[in-house]
Amino acid sequence: MALRPRLEFFRLKLESNEDEYKTFRDFAIAELNLRRSSSDAQIMNKLYDYLMNNLATEMAKVNSLKKQLKLIKNNANKYLAYKPQVDIRRNLIYGVINGGRFGRDGMMSDSRPDVDEGAAFGKNKTILRYYYFLLYLPLDHNEGCFIIHSNSKQETITDVFKVYVSNLFRRGNYKYPTISMFCPKSFQREFQEQAFVKSLEFKQTCTDHAIFTNDGIHIGSNHYDVKIEIIPHDDNISLQNRSGFRHVLQTLGFFRGGNLTRLADFNSQKMTVKDSMSKSDRTFDLNDEEIDIIPVVYLENRITQYNDDGTPNFVELNTLCQNLLQDEVLPEIRPDLYENEQ
Repeated sequence: MALRPRLEFFRLKLESNEDEYKTFRDFAIAELNLRRSSSDAQIMNKLYDYLMNNLATEMAKVNSLKKQLKLIKNNANKYLAYKPQVDIRRNLIYGVINGGRFGRDGMMSDSRPDVDEGAAFGKNKTILRYYYFLLYLPLDHNEGCFIIHSNSKQETITDVFKVYVSNLFRRGNYKYPTISMFCPKSFQREFQEQAFVKSLEFKQTCTDHAIFTNDGIHIGSNHYDVKIEIIPHDDNISLQNRSGFRHVLQTLGFFRGGNLTRLADFNSQKMTVKDSMSKSDRTFDLNDEEIDIIPVVYLENRITQYNDDGTPNFVELNTLCQNLLQDEVLPEIRPDLYENEQ
């Protein structure tokens, strides 16, 4: 399985049982046994300890996903030097943790073909990999965010990390927090510039009293769907030019019983686009004026150094994520921090 390291972004909003506005400072004081007079350093260190200590509990293990988070603290962890740390001034917790799957029997063997030996491992063993995260917990606000790194679509802890963070902040007088996927607008614009139209699909449900073939054979159903697909022969139709499609579609249609139904009037109008970076397809409603695009941010051309196991260089990755948080993420989720700069 080829690795394609990537980043995903999520907003994190506290939810109080009393539906009151509660900050992360309020959460720490009420639920982690701190005094109202506690300093920022005391609160951030307590939040850090809370997150780190629970990595060694059942809270970090999700049986339905067959995945687990941990931090291995011995020499088996080749990236232990990059373990999570706390930045008190910026309200950040960031670093490299371990995570992976459990629940299947297997064997480990030497990769050399001429070595015939192996060691079995059972369902209770977790195969751990290395993943970077950055968690922003503003003490003066009820909404933070996190950035999580994956090595590929399959080799990821994003799902279990979301559950873990959700469980951390569902405590006492707090409900499960709201966690929603998010992507900075600059990456959305980049996606639209690089994506191209792969196909257009139109579907219309028709009703006739009688349907006959040229041979006079009656087709039983009076209800049927007409589906028309338009496939460009090249990759130069940009997603940004989708508004021009509507004008063209006014001239195309489907004749039925002497009547023309324009493609622009079909019930269902779908557009499939291909992302040149992810090589994946996405389908949208052609009539949507604003397409809600949340692309995955791949690290190609953003990271220059990789470790020998295919993971990104974690020093460079941390620098990238810190800069993205400051320059791209915070101006969108915390515009109040920049009001005096306008």
